[in-house]
Amino acid sequence: MSSALGLDLYQLTSLIPHAEAGLLDVPVVFDFFSRRLPGTDTGTHRAARPYLLQAMLGRSLEALADLHLQAVDLDVLDGHPVLGPALRSRAGRSLRKRWADWRFEGHVFAPLDGSLLSAGPASDGEGRTLEVAGARPSAYVPYLSVRCSLLSAKLIETPLLSLINHGTMVASKAAVLASVARRQRRGVLEFGTRRIHPDAAVDAARAAYIGGCAGTSNVEAWRRFGLPSVGTMDHFAVQAWERPATGGAETERAFFSALHRTYPGHDIHLVDTYDAFGETTGIRSAVAATGGRLAGIRLDSSVDTATVTAARTLLDRLGAPRAKIIVSSGLDEHDIAALASAPVDLYGVGEHIVCSPDAPTGVGAVAKLAEIGGKPTMKLSRGSDKATLPGRLQAWRMPGGRIRVGLEHEPAPRGAEPMLVPVWSGRSPLIELPNSLSRRRLDMIRRRAIEQIDDAPPSGLSLTDGLIALVHRLAG
Repeated sequence: MSSALGLDLYQLTSLIPHAEAGLLDVPVVFDFFSRRLPGTDTGTHRAARPYLLQAMLGRSLEALADLHLQAVDLDVLDGHPVLGPALRSRAGRSLRKRWADWRFEGHVFAPLDGSLLSAGPASDGEGRTLEVAGARPSAYVPYLSVRCSLLSAKLIETPLLSLINHGTMVASKAAVLASVARRQRRGVLEFGTRRIHPDAAVDAARAAYIGGCAGTSNVEAWRRFGLPSVGTMDHFAVQAWERPATGGAETERAFFSALHRTYPGHDIHLVDTYDAFGETTGIRSAVAATGGRLAGIRLDSSVDTATVTAARTLLDRLGAPRAKIIVSSGLDEHDIAALASAPVDLYGVGEHIVCSPDAPTGVGAVAKLAEIGGKPTMKLSRGSDKATLPGRLQAWRMPGGRIRVGLEHEPAPRGAEPMLVPVWSGRSPLIELPNSLSRRRLDMIRRRAIEQIDDAPPSGLSLTDGLIALVHRLAG
């Protein structure tokens, strides 16, 4: 990301009055968070997913390192019909000069990638929903807690939210899918590239891998991040071998034979172009074309326990007992659970990871001020559930998965692990960034996520007495 213009216009227009008032260098604390878990029914507080998975920290820090306004960007802004005239004022000219030299500088605290987070209505010490004079704050673990100038906060908000919202949605959904498959001792492959924007698809592949997917179909994600890049084949490949006066069986066998010769031991044959269980096509064609030595088949239609069992039976009877079975076709975690007794080896999932129909608005990540000029502040939004938490926060993971959120200076609960750790200081990251991260380090992040999911996913979220007291002081 080489330009800082991928943001909302109001971030720039509001900076002119701030510049006139001399506020650009005022220090702020700025938290990025979700108010609730994905797919939450606001009436019942039931969520489609039990946690959020931090997976975009490294990519967010890469964005902070790269964000800047180039000369050509400033020239473009000069021509904007609303912003351009304001930039010709005294405050606007001063701001324009600041933009020309701007790079992010500050301090960032965050849970590490692979950490499980939670969000929901804030509750008091007795588990009752917290409401103070009509303000009902949410409780959450921030994805990022940023300490910087007001100027920097305005320039980084939109780009970081773009990364966090989609990437966290993908990672959290992939984690749920992969955990269901893991209980069956099976894996999930991410096949969602063609469902979203090409740039987003690369980040989605990485987020899904952190969430527990075994690999991705996205080749750029392999090049950039070293992810396992895997694939099968498509119906196009078979149909492209059709010739006049040739039937489906002859067409399939010709292509399947070529595929096997080219990729022995890696040839996964898509068998339902014509008829997966036909007398002369599908599974029979794949076995005949390879002498039973095919690596596996993929079923991409009519996937259920009976169909997969029939495929396994037929493969074994035809002399291909080692051939694996990969299934796809719009699967979600409920479909995977329903296939627990079927002889599946791997699941291929696309749109239900990268688009997540159960949470179509993503994870609702927002960024709000928690402190300005050294003074705690909170958005009240009385009469709604949009009130925010004030002050410099810390979150602790308790034994058993519970999470407590409090103020930075409060003592840690017994046996608790602090979640918000320093990840950026001044103009430099304090952790290794994704583009330079080794595969071994990436796998450590993935293991962290899997261990937390399997051992102790978040089981509750509460506020400390100190934070509750501050909410009462500011909202009461």
